[in-house]
Formats: sequence, structure tokens, C-alpha cells
Amino acid sequence: MSILFLSTSHMMAQATYDVKKVNENVYIFTELWDADANGNCGVVIGDKEVLLINSMMLASAPDLEKEIRKITDLPIAYVINSDSDTFNHHANAYFADRGAIILSHEKMKYANAYHKVLFKDKISIVLGHEVVTAYHTPSHTLDHIDVHLEKSNVLFMSDGFQPHWLTYTGPNGLKGVVNGIDKAISLSDEHTLIVPGNTSKDPKHYFGNKQQLIRNRKVYIQLNHRVVDLHQKGFTVEEIASDERVNDVIKILEAYPDKRPYLEYYIEEILTMATN
Repeated sequence: MSILFLSTSHMMAQATYDVKKVNENVYIFTELWDADANGNCGVVIGDKEVLLINSMMLASAPDLEKEIRKITDLPIAYVINSDSDTFNHHANAYFADRGAIILSHEKMKYANAYHKVLFKDKISIVLGHEVVTAYHTPSHTLDHIDVHLEKSNVLFMSDGFQPHWLTYTGPNGLKGVVNGIDKAISLSDEHTLIVPGNTSKDPKHYFGNKQQLIRNRKVYIQLNHRVVDLHQKGFTVEEIASDERVNDVIKILEAYPDKRPYLEYYIEEILTMATN
């Protein structure tokens, strides 16, 4: 699978993108945010129509649409939402008004998000030579899905995975995020491109691979077990965040030097999920 990395113009009024061309039918747009992260969405081009994975924010929708028009004039017929985090669905109505069918997990009906077609376990769409399968996974939110592009060997995991750091596990806790990673591992090989939602400012961490899935799975398990064990022994959150073994577990992740000050927030989430 050949991958070409392109830089777009940074003269756009509101939103700019780095565009990764996976093949003639699949592109990944990394929206360059002013914050300390960027955001990924996907474009799949069929014979007659286009599928968009995550509509992103409404303010950037016209710029995203213009960027898509640089590679195809075909109509955007489908939008798949990864979950109820705002940046994944905020522009749903914008694309729906232009004819797109919005596809989301059935629990999106409880979110403050425009939705149209809901599914429970999985749904597949054939676009040209590509089979796009969205399937429910218990990671991050109750309505979270991953999107697998079988022919192109690309897996969009949105907020269920970050290659360079940890993602918040959500209401299903450690079990949920590990189950999501296990499913992703089963669909991956050494060439699979793993696409997170929120991603790094550093282009080399925009995307991940199977080995990072395996590594991060181990980190989640070891970190959760150590945090819960120390908590049961009476350690405070601050003390746990300073624990040498805790830090040894996560320092292999590339974002550790920058994210270390925020470790207490992640520990608090672990303890909240473990005690509920």
C-alpha cells in the first residue's frame, strides 16, 4: 500500500489540513487546530459518491468541503460519526442539508447530535472497490464505533486509541478500552494504518500501527492495576502520580514528557471507573 503525504495551503480562512493519500480512493484529513492537538477525519471515494468519516466542527465544514472538492467532485452521500464527542458530529446537519445520510450508533439518539440512520452492532457500505464497515466498540463513549476499510487496510479508531498517549477509557473503563483494542488487533496486520481522532501536533504521531495497539494495551492494563492497588493501600492521587512504577509504565509513550503534568486527571478517571 503506497502512502503519499501532502501539505495543503495554510492561507485558508478558518481551517487548514494536512492530507494523507492512502490510495486513489481513501484520504485522511488532519485538521490543524490552534489547541495542543489536531483532529483526523476520513474520506472514501466510490464510483458515484463519497463517504466522510466524522463531520468535524460546523465552523470548519465549508473549508473541509472545499478541501474534499480538490480531490473529487462526487457528492458526499454518507457521513459516519465515530461517537458523541462534539468534533466528530458538530457539522452533521451541514452535510445532511447537502444530501448526506448520517450514520451513527443507536445510542447517539441520547446525545445532542443530529442523527438520521442508527445501527446497533455494525453496518457495511460498498463504495467502488472498498468495503466500509462501522462497528460498535465499548471504548470511550457508549456510542463509540470504529470504521474498518477492508481493502485499503485502514482502521479509524477515533477516541478509542491514541498512538502516542492514553485516551480516556469512558464509562466502560479498562474492560471497554481493552475490548476495543483487542478487536482492532484482530483486524490488523503489520501494514494496517490505525487512525485516531484527536491526534498529536507532531506529524509522525498522526497515525499508529498494530505494534502500538499491542503496546498501549499492555500499558492500560499495567497502569490500571497499579493505580487501583495503590489506592486500596491508601495512597492519594498525588502520591500515585508520583509513584515510580506508575511512571515507568507510561514513560514508554511518546507524549509522556509533555503529558506527565496531566497524569493526575487520568488517575482520577481510573479510580472513578474502578469504584463505580
